[in-house]
Amino acid sequence: MKRFLLLLALFFASNAPVYAAPQLVVEQLNYDFGEVLQGGKVDFNFRFRNAGDEILEVGNVRSSCGCTAALLSARRIAPGDMGELQATFDSTRFQGAVTKVISLDSNDPQQPQISFTLYGNVKAEVLLQPERVNWGVVESQQPLESLLTISNLSRKTITLEAPKSTNPAVSAELSALQIPPGGQVELRLTAKVTEEQARLGGYVIIATDHASYPQLRVPVSARLAK
Repeated sequence: MKRFLLLLALFFASNAPVYAAPQLVVEQLNYDFGEVLQGGKVDFNFRFRNAGDEILEVGNVRSSCGCTAALLSARRIAPGDMGELQATFDSTRFQGAVTKVISLDSNDPQQPQISFTLYGNVKAEVLLQPERVNWGVVESQQPLESLLTISNLSRKTITLEAPKSTNPAVSAELSALQIPPGGQVELRLTAKVTEEQARLGGYVIIATDHASYPQLRVPVSARLAK
């Protein structure tokens, strides 16, 4: 009887349907790029393999922000073949610790979505504080003034050009045109909003001789009280 049951189990096992499927296996999910100077770009290729026995189809690629681009080496990966997700992070608008995530969809039934992570630290060599000026709601002809600082965190002296304003109602003046290593200068902004304007907006632009910061831009805004 036991032998009969064993033979019966083997019969059903040998005739059970076998489903072929793709299988996405990654070499690494996370990449620590260490430290990069602000304005620099980080490139890294995340590699993965189709360990299954059907074509692996990879589709939608989504990044956590527009600062991170991703490009697939191929959309269809044969069994046993490798694929790559080429990631590029642009650090221009970032300072300090950053983490960026890229999500990838595939037809792997066990994990239809997988996420890759880039992380590290972005070091600024030129620091503008504050980065923007918003005077808020003001009265007509009310004198407006803000004092900003530009710090040089690099090892070389930075030369600035005289600031230019895209709005003639906003004036800008620098306390000096050179910043030694570890030093800072002050940027003084003044403005008035007239009845005719109702709103004030624009940029103060400062050209520099620093390769990674050829231009500093300060958004300014205000609006009249009703």
